[in-house]
Amino acid sequence: MAVFLWIFQFISPIMILFGGFYLLEDGVEPLVFILGGVSAVIGLVVGIVGWGDTVPPRWFWIKSSTELAGSRIMTAIGYAIQFFFIPAFVIGMIEYFG
Repeated sequence: MAVFLWIFQFISPIMILFGGFYLLEDGVEPLVFILGGVSAVIGLVVGIVGWGDTVPPRWFWIKSSTELAGSRIMTAIGYAIQFFFIPAFVIGMIEYFG
């Protein structure tokens, strides 16, 4: 899972950019938003579960345990936002290249 999260952090800015451009177009189908919502829920779960893989070992912590607990929520929300743009990116690339 840690490898997936590491690779996803490099790919996600591209998906957010092109997925966002696709969502700004006129006539976007509601299916894109429904799939985006489902993907966001999956991203929320991935963020909660994968948070432990992105936290450095204890001797590198510079935050208190309370601040790290808050980071788990923000990490999960960040992954949810990133996953929301995946369907828009995929459908936009299919329409652009197809």
